[in-house]
Formats: sequence, structure tokens, C-alpha cells
Amino acid sequence: MAKKLDYEYCKAAPVLEWLGNKWALVVLMTISESGPVRFNELYRTIPSVSEKVLSQVLKQLTTDGILDRQLYPDVPPRVEYSITDLGRTLLPHVQALIDWGRENFDRIMENRLSNE
Repeated sequence: MAKKLDYEYCKAAPVLEWLGNKWALVVLMTISESGPVRFNELYRTIPSVSEKVLSQVLKQLTTDGILDRQLYPDVPPRVEYSITDLGRTLLPHVQALIDWGRENFDRIMENRLSNE
């Protein structure tokens, strides 16, 4: 039986969990830019992430319906990840966060330096 998660306290909690995972949005944006991608291609594209963490992120985003995992019965088996329709609805919001970060980067860095 699947564990029931109680998010009554905050319906945005699953999304906030993705934001708290430094790799989730990187993986999402990388797949959105490259189209369907295999695990090893993704792993090579994001050199700082470990295989274990990448696997966990892919599993979580797939479980939540943001990514699709397609298994092809080739020899050896081939798996590709792509963005679902639900995931595509998230992309403009993620892009808005990225844009905000770029627009305010200098100010944030100045604040960090002045408060050290």
C-alpha cells in the first residue's frame, strides 16, 4: 500500500519541495530544452549531479507526473525521459523564476557581500 502524504497544511508543498531540491529544476529545464533524453545523456549534460541524485530526481518528477519515463524494449533496454503536458504548464513559472534571478543577480550578490 502506498504511503499517504498529508499536504492539507499547504497545497503548494510538493512544488516547494522541488524548489528545495537544487537539481529538480535543473533537470526539468534541461529536458525541456533538449527534448526526450536518456539517463546517460542527461547525466553528461549536468556534470555536477551524482547518478544517485539524478535517479532520485527523475523518479520524483516522474511520480508527480511532471516527467514521462518511456521504456523501449530494445536490446539493451532504452529509457527516455520527456516533459508531460502537466510539466509543460510548469515551465513558464520556472522560466519566470529564472528571469527574476538573472534580473536581480547583481543586487543579490551586492547584498551578500555587504552583509558578510
